[in-house]
Amino acid sequence: MNNLKKFYSHLHAALSTQHLGSCPKGKDGMLNVHLVPHTHDDVGWLKTVDQYFYGDKNNIQRAGVQYILDSVVQELLQDPSKRFIYVEVAFFARWLNEQHDVMRHAVKGLVNSGRLEFILGGWCMNDEASTHYNAIIDQHALGFEFLRQNFGECGRPRVAWQIDPFGHSREQASLFAQMGFDGLFFGRADYKDIDQRKKAKTMEMMWNGSPKNLGSKADLFSGVLFNG
Repeated sequence: MNNLKKFYSHLHAALSTQHLGSCPKGKDGMLNVHLVPHTHDDVGWLKTVDQYFYGDKNNIQRAGVQYILDSVVQELLQDPSKRFIYVEVAFFARWLNEQHDVMRHAVKGLVNSGRLEFILGGWCMNDEASTHYNAIIDQHALGFEFLRQNFGECGRPRVAWQIDPFGHSREQASLFAQMGFDGLFFGRADYKDIDQRKKAKTMEMMWNGSPKNLGSKADLFSGVLFNG
């Protein structure tokens, strides 16, 4: 335990020299590509929430969220050049609550340095077709409050991430704009829609979520993922 504390103490000292939003410097005259790994974990779908978290019933679907977080955090702590974004707070909250104080302190250092970033920040990535707006607001409020209590302003999500719902609604974009997000990225668009957007160069756009009622308050920069 003492060796573990020394290890994380050394790593956290290195992390504390970085600032929020830090990023590797680009090179002039080169095409600079930023790779930001991410994961999306269903909070119950083909398996129960417990089975997804602990990696049970892998004959149904191969998924063990605790091992994703274990390995990602270790890699971030060992290599200051790496970044990761995480979405579903339901799983992250469970994982963090199972860690000892030394690990929680190290994770907070990763968040403060901008190398572990939360996006979306809801308890889950909600469906957009059948979910009532009250449930959407409540589940995001639950996730936001957990991040606020544990990481303060550095844990605040700035980007909405709806890469898995089957279809997208204007009201969802409007809600995200009112929640204070800077942008929204989504996937699973119809292939004909994606083909048309690629031709028209409208894969990125300003989504007017409520032009008749809220006006610019509901406008949100949005992008469609190319491989969705």
